[in-house]
Amino acid sequence: MKRLLFPLVVILVLGAGCAHHHPVPTYYKLPEQEMKRGKKLSATVRVDSLDLELLEWAVFSETNQQRQRLGLAPTRYDYRLQAAARQHSTEMVEMKYFDHNSPVNKNETVKRRLKNAGIRYGAGGENIAIHPVRKRQEIVFRLTGSDAPKRYSWRNTGKQYTYGQFAEDLVLRWLNSAPHRNNILNRGYRFLGVGAMPSRVEGSEVFYVTQNFSSTNF
Repeated sequence: MKRLLFPLVVILVLGAGCAHHHPVPTYYKLPEQEMKRGKKLSATVRVDSLDLELLEWAVFSETNQQRQRLGLAPTRYDYRLQAAARQHSTEMVEMKYFDHNSPVNKNETVKRRLKNAGIRYGAGGENIAIHPVRKRQEIVFRLTGSDAPKRYSWRNTGKQYTYGQFAEDLVLRWLNSAPHRNNILNRGYRFLGVGAMPSRVEGSEVFYVTQNFSSTNF
């Protein structure tokens, strides 16, 4: 599974600016304990009746829980970072690639994508993953002749994730990879956006998930 994740941390130019106001999605405004006590996180993730904002919020929340567990301040939601993350996940699905570098010139690097979204200053980083909808369903990349994945297979059929379980296992995967762990636990990162997009790999349902971090929100 470790081969799935290709780290990239991008350093942007320091500067100053003003953030524009934008509506915050409902889940990010609700008290954390209210969300945990409710039934939404225990609902089964189904692509045909997907609550995409809940899935993204669950990953966002689990990331902050891991930061706070180690005494770090939680990141704050930023819609620009979420827009950049969703755009990259969507593009990877539509163009059938998995990488931090995009084949589309204007979106080629994390730095360009964050700038396009409106984050022009500070330091930024990105985590990406392909994560299955079914728990304990391991994807295996069979490499042929290069570092790029050419073929896929699944170890088992697995059980359907709940929204909470999906977020917990995905963030744990990132934490078990040093470069991705460094992004999640970076003290300098104050803002976070998560973007997910459903797809299929070898007939099985998966999500392409992107996390975009930044030290600024302008």
